[in-house]
Amino acid sequence: MRTKRWNAMLSLVLVGILILLAGCQPVGNVDVGKAMAGSLAVKSSEGKQTVTLELTPDPAVTMSPEGKRAFDLFSKVKIDITEMKMQDQLHASLKGAFEYQKGRVPFELVMSDMNYTLKVEGAKKPIVIRNSATAMSGTAELSKEVQEQLQQLSKKAVEAMPSLTSFFTRNFPNPSKITAAEVNETVNGESLTLQKVHAEVYGNELLGLVKGFLTNVLADDQGLKDFIGVLYDLYVPILKEVTKEAGKSDLNSMNDPLTPYLNNKALAVEFIHTFVKTHLEQMLKDFDASVDAMGPEAKAWLNDNQSLKMDLYVDKDYVTRKSNTEIGFTLPQGKGDGLKSVKITSAYEVWNVNKPVQTATIDTAGGVIEMNGADGRMTAGKFVASLDPNSQLYKLLKDDLGVTKKNISMIVGESKEYSYGTLPYNDNGTIMVPARFVVEELDADVKWDEATKQVKVTDPLNGATLVLTIGSDEATVNGKAVKLENPAVLVEGVTYVPVRVVSEGLGAKVGWEQETQTVKITRD
Repeated sequence: MRTKRWNAMLSLVLVGILILLAGCQPVGNVDVGKAMAGSLAVKSSEGKQTVTLELTPDPAVTMSPEGKRAFDLFSKVKIDITEMKMQDQLHASLKGAFEYQKGRVPFELVMSDMNYTLKVEGAKKPIVIRNSATAMSGTAELSKEVQEQLQQLSKKAVEAMPSLTSFFTRNFPNPSKITAAEVNETVNGESLTLQKVHAEVYGNELLGLVKGFLTNVLADDQGLKDFIGVLYDLYVPILKEVTKEAGKSDLNSMNDPLTPYLNNKALAVEFIHTFVKTHLEQMLKDFDASVDAMGPEAKAWLNDNQSLKMDLYVDKDYVTRKSNTEIGFTLPQGKGDGLKSVKITSAYEVWNVNKPVQTATIDTAGGVIEMNGADGRMTAGKFVASLDPNSQLYKLLKDDLGVTKKNISMIVGESKEYSYGTLPYNDNGTIMVPARFVVEELDADVKWDEATKQVKVTDPLNGATLVLTIGSDEATVNGKAVKLENPAVLVEGVTYVPVRVVSEGLGAKVGWEQETQTVKITRD
């Protein structure tokens, strides 16, 4: 039930943002759709933005200890971006800070060709998040051609965004409260004459707006085809390469059902258009009945306690130079686990539009922390280990949020024959566990040396190292020899080790639940 409530909350926010940010019909002298498309088409700019989240508790409900702890930390959160620079649509930088109840964490972010470098106070090195195909899990075995197509997809998607957005901006109906007027506003110290568009959307009109959008899309036949055509141009090159990779290299063979659509854009667009249109017609036919069938919990969200309010300030080139946004919603009584209402506000302004702008840089000469590169999986333990223990970010993640805490439960089989190679088993009173599974669950690394038949475990969080040799009843823990209850063994290719040595060596505690025959590994 909790998941459904948060899904409903998220859906409300997303639909509300979509209605106002994706476009509306012209208002007065302002074509709001053009303003949205114009802002997405901006090539370069500078700006700043502040986003604030405020939570209000429900006095009638007692929060759980976990809920109260989270509320105490995040009842008011602010992201204050003091510098935004966009050199072009693939190169940008931000400087700002994340603020919460216990402190402030400054950061810098640089985007270059869809790869991100983050410098955050407390991290010993800059953090790199790569968007290249070779950094994505599982793509290393793909052909060079597929990797290149994947690498180009994000870039092409950015370039296609104005065209994709225009489809929505044309077809979303206006909310009941929307006005436009000429005003004088200050942006970065400069006085400008702008068109102010004020709009408000409330929960009780969301369904009507969605129905209006579906109706307009159904009537916009050519627009729907154009929209599908843009998506075709984005994704079909990848589909062709993936088809080749799968061994279907003869794209001219009519035995392949995809061939006609991959090689004929008009045919593919017509097929998808017919499919989408048929389903839209059915959705509209069933819309009112679907609304009537909604349960009381869903309908409780559709009232004027849920709202999105926005002021857009648009220049003569249809670029939004300034905006103020407020999203507010009140949870149905007793349904928020102690939370009564949420308010999100944003203040944004932009200048130097389409003028030469140089993004900031982050020095990576001293090395980086790879979030998804070739250095293996990034875990919470590894990330926290990369931080200064005295930093605010370290305290937030480890002490306040407890991201490195672990609670692992494993049911023990009667013998190794019943373990199926992955479950622990009881060997005359010694619980033997699969080394890789336990080690990785504790956010440590495990390596196998075939030549020496040794398992080497390293824990980045506390610096511990363990070395176990198959068949030996002696292990090395942080350089010191330790006698084992049982030697490490191989079972169907899986290395099994005594639970106590590997768990306690990594700073965890081992417990036993007799009734359920379950071994429990916990770490604070």
